[in-house]
Amino acid sequence: MQIPLIDTPRLVLRGHRPDDFEIYASMWANPALTRFIGDGSIKPRAEAWTSFLRQVGHWQMMGFGNWVVEEKASARQVGTIGFNERRREDREGVPELGWMFDGWASGKGYATESLSAALVWGAARFGPVRVIAVTAPDNIASLRVAEKCGFREYLRGPSQGRPRVFLDRML
Repeated sequence: MQIPLIDTPRLVLRGHRPDDFEIYASMWANPALTRFIGDGSIKPRAEAWTSFLRQVGHWQMMGFGNWVVEEKASARQVGTIGFNERRREDREGVPELGWMFDGWASGKGYATESLSAALVWGAARFGPVRVIAVTAPDNIASLRVAEKCGFREYLRGPSQGRPRVFLDRML
């Protein structure tokens, strides 16, 4: 499957390439970036490699997945964003939009810009459907980005043994 390329004024959302792995692994090894994701732990290099390969596999199996977010001006990786289908009782069949951005990109509006673009793509791909996002209650930056992009909180509760805020919106 050809992974779609999304162009925004300052960013490009594109598929993962083998040379992206070093930055991907360094982001997942950074506790400041992973503290709000999953169980909050970093990923050792071997686990990051498996996760990296899963990025491509998700596109092949599901027809959607995560993009690398790249700054146009510098071709520098900003982070990753995309849709996943989580196979959990409470969310099965509902696309989940997730994102992670490198610390240097904070405060530049890149998360909002790429999230908005991903939502436009998602509306064309999925049609009118409910999409969710999940974050930690103390991840104020992600909560603000989600709310700017039309997500609203619908539940607070645990996920992977940690407190979470569940947000949703219709495409």
